[in-house]
Amino acid sequence: MSDRAFTFEITIPSADGSIRFVFGNRDNRDHIASFIRAKGLASYEAPTPSVFVHLARQVAGLVLDVGANTGVFALLAAAANPQLCVCAFEPLESVRELLRENLAYNPGLASRIAVEPFALSRANGSFPFFETINDQGLITTSSSLELEHAQQVGDFRSSSVVTRTLDGWAEALGRAAIELVKIDVEGHEDAVIEGAQKTIDRHRPFIILEILGPSRVEAFDRMLIESDYLDIALTPSALRHCLRVRFHADAWNHLLCPAEKAQRVLALCRELDLRLEFA
Repeated sequence: MSDRAFTFEITIPSADGSIRFVFGNRDNRDHIASFIRAKGLASYEAPTPSVFVHLARQVAGLVLDVGANTGVFALLAAAANPQLCVCAFEPLESVRELLRENLAYNPGLASRIAVEPFALSRANGSFPFFETINDQGLITTSSSLELEHAQQVGDFRSSSVVTRTLDGWAEALGRAAIELVKIDVEGHEDAVIEGAQKTIDRHRPFIILEILGPSRVEAFDRMLIESDYLDIALTPSALRHCLRVRFHADAWNHLLCPAEKAQRVLALCRELDLRLEFA
């Protein structure tokens, strides 16, 4: 079977023209890819892809995709802005192989995307990792360093992965600026933030992360106060400014915005035709 038999083009409209890249979905095993192919990338957890594109086009340093899975957001960042370099963190080898396949379909973008084979957390070391298993043979999107999360999803198998802190990893960057970070690590987001505090205070990046129902939120609330950030819940029709970070049934993804860059939120509302709400 040729590559063309299981690849398709992902596009997302933008004020500066449509963004395109090629993505794989052999045997329809990647249900995120199947959703995007059927309904379009902009519809996937809307308005997160559109918000991500808008921010990616406004920055010129590094974008980090923490919990990259098969690479949708890593490729989206590289396609949105030719000035960007991207670091994709994916600790699960079987998924990382598919990520590398998707990069290979886009050689013009892949040269600006580095793949890091470890997880980010609050400490360096080797820790149990829980790979969730489904009965349809689909690529996992729920695997986590959090046992409780895996137990809630269903069946899983345990292995170990290497973890590093973002602070430790970023020390070797020199003067390179980290300007945008996406974190989707299935309930382990607070640990990533705890291991990234020096980096956050130094680089002041925009951070898009997932907040699930049972997520621990104390680290995020401390960050809002100590690092002077704003929490914006991303609903399909509005950007919702919240004084505290909480799970929202209509907004699993949140934008943590440095307070000094709050005007960007207004620009997002204008460009994406979203309301600005206050919770």
